[in-house]
Amino acid sequence: MTDTAAVRAAHDDLQYDRIGGDYELSKLLPLTRFVERPGVLGLLADVRGRSVLDLACGTGVYSRHARRLGARRVLGVDISPKMVEVGRAAEEHEPLGVEYAVGDGADLPRLGDFDVVLAAYLFNYAGSPDVMARMARSCARNLREGGELRAFVAHPDFDFGRPLPETYGFSFGREPDPAHEGRIRVTAHTRPPVSFSAYLPPRRVYEEAFAAAGFHGCAWSPVPLSVEGVLEYGPEYWDDFRANPPWVVFRCVKGAADRRG
Repeated sequence: MTDTAAVRAAHDDLQYDRIGGDYELSKLLPLTRFVERPGVLGLLADVRGRSVLDLACGTGVYSRHARRLGARRVLGVDISPKMVEVGRAAEEHEPLGVEYAVGDGADLPRLGDFDVVLAAYLFNYAGSPDVMARMARSCARNLREGGELRAFVAHPDFDFGRPLPETYGFSFGREPDPAHEGRIRVTAHTRPPVSFSAYLPPRRVYEEAFAAAGFHGCAWSPVPLSVEGVLEYGPEYWDDFRANPPWVVFRCVKGAADRRG
């Protein structure tokens, strides 16, 4: 088990300490089941025999999936001790060999040379370009040359004037904050509801931060809707999602681009 003292969080994220295990309930909502889950699992499709660092792992849902998909090593890191506690309890209940540690994704030491850094929502806690730059350097510090960052993030172009129906299970709204541009509030309509603040950095903030940290090939791609979701709810149910997707995938590779071609 990783020594948590080496990667202790620089500050406590109290909103997630309050949420704790209730966050698991959000994984049962339609958007999570048929968009987020298959989208993130798609980012893990080729991890057999590879090492994965899962940043902002929460309760370890996708850390556990990575091991089930054959990753040889998985380390889940989250800023919230409560979230990590839930992940460790799941590991005790069903041992898979997942390691967990408490740490701040913007200020991580070198934990290893990983093949893949998975970051589901991590970058939506970058309240400024400086924090994004620090997160990018944390990723670079923990990837081997040629290793990949694979991030699932809130869509920078989401149209808040065209909100998604609550029947999908989530709502997204702008949250005024004079100190931080782009602050948003996300609510998962579980019982009880789970709500938290995040940020919506523009695309250029991602691209500039990762280029400066030594990455190339930065690319954006849509998050697909699973066939199962269409079969369960019908195609028309998803019209609002297709017109205004709340999430997108951001990927890039550590190291200089190969210009030999």
